[in-house]
Amino acid sequence: MALLGIIVLGQTPRPDLETIYNTFLPGVELSIMGALDEMATPDIDRIVGKGGEYPLLTILADGTTREISLYRLLPLLEQKAEALATAGAEAAVLMCAGNFPDLKSPIPIIYPGRVVPAVVSAISGTKKIGIITPNPGQMEPAQEHWRQKGFTVKAAVASPRDPTALEAVAAEMRDPTLELIVLDCMGFGPAAGRRMKRLCGHPVICPQSLVARVTAEMIGD
Repeated sequence: MALLGIIVLGQTPRPDLETIYNTFLPGVELSIMGALDEMATPDIDRIVGKGGEYPLLTILADGTTREISLYRLLPLLEQKAEALATAGAEAAVLMCAGNFPDLKSPIPIIYPGRVVPAVVSAISGTKKIGIITPNPGQMEPAQEHWRQKGFTVKAAVASPRDPTALEAVAAEMRDPTLELIVLDCMGFGPAAGRRMKRLCGHPVICPQSLVARVTAEMIGD
């Protein structure tokens, strides 16, 4: 049986990811590792306190969240890629929709921040889209990431951990000039995508399920 690694920015367990990847890759074994798995909360808070550009939303095992700089997470993520390779994983999915640099990894890494814009570019005619980012600190880097791909972007912030957040930004995303909406965070599941579609009336791309489908084409049965 093939082994797929899943690397999350925060901590495990992540039953939401187990569910969706087991759905699309039923014949594949999963190994989910978190960049912060071996760290106690006080140690994590010390990293948060150091600040840094491009703060990424991370979810801890107790359900709370922290914002940690991409560049402080990089070496921890690379350690997980090495561990997954040692465990026999054929490839790993990095659970972040942001514009990540290449990880040093002995196995292929699937980057949602590259997969999703490529798919959206292929299906979008006007290149005018809305994006939902999980925190204010990611809004400008995310907009710039999509602009570099040739898109005109309207951005709003909604945390995937807040059940009412999408409702709060839906009015902005009803803009008739927008062709589609991207939930630009791997924390949003398919149910959030369906809810956003009902709220704003536009097609909605959910990277969590989209990347799982693409990964199934790569290593699924």
